[in-house]
Amino acid sequence: MARMRDGEELRVRRIGSGAPPLLLFNGLVSSEAHWPFFLEHFSARREVVFWDYRGHGGQAPPRNLRSITVEQFAEDAHDVLGVPAVSVALSFGVQVALEHYKRHRENVRALVLICGTDGHPLDRIGGAAWLRQNAARLMRAFARGGPLARAALRTGRLALARELAYLSGGAHRDLCPREVLDGVFAHTAQMDPRVVGRVVASYFEHSARDVLPTIQVPTLIIAGDRDELTPVECAERMEREIRRAGAPVRLVVYPGHSHLVQTERPDDVHAEIDHFLSELK
Repeated sequence: MARMRDGEELRVRRIGSGAPPLLLFNGLVSSEAHWPFFLEHFSARREVVFWDYRGHGGQAPPRNLRSITVEQFAEDAHDVLGVPAVSVALSFGVQVALEHYKRHRENVRALVLICGTDGHPLDRIGGAAWLRQNAARLMRAFARGGPLARAALRTGRLALARELAYLSGGAHRDLCPREVLDGVFAHTAQMDPRVVGRVVASYFEHSARDVLPTIQVPTLIIAGDRDELTPVECAERMEREIRRAGAPVRLVVYPGHSHLVQTERPDDVHAEIDHFLSELK
């Protein structure tokens, strides 16, 4: 466990050894279920620091529920490690990692951004502010739903959740291991709805687009061209903006893969990240 500046304690695992360490940033309402192949591969080569956001990974909700925000998670990342590291972020974690860079860039050695976006995540279906605001209000109402909201999370069926993931482009039906999806959904089902509602609302409201022009560290962006949650256009835009800022950046797009390319094609993704890390000076 690690103690944050406001007294909250978060679950932290430090696995392996070797510098620079890799600091992981989880996906939305997720824990280590998204990282099984990654943790095994990279902990044999260098130190990997895995940590859970507030109220995630079986942890109780924080005393201050208002602290469940992208911005607070970025501050927590600093408290978890606080030394130069490579930020490796997945999906929602890309927003947290970019916010962390904005606030503590002296501790970011490089960025690995996997299937994420720098802008508002709902922009893919409409960029109007009212859409984001209403979606965030809906999720905060869910957070106040009490027993009904808790029941809604726990009575979900894994088969239905998997099917929705396939249909939404969140996972590839034939390539994403079923146990990965089941682990992700089982984790979410056990979460407190107050945490789920607040973190999703914060995600809907957050944008890190202003961070891209400030990035001055090597960056690797990984995407799947069948990802409908954060379409490949998001990755292409991030690559253009970071290159314009003058930082070394590389975009790798895996044809036929979805939002969970790191579990659908782990060996190739790991090799790409290994090559990127080997070039860091």
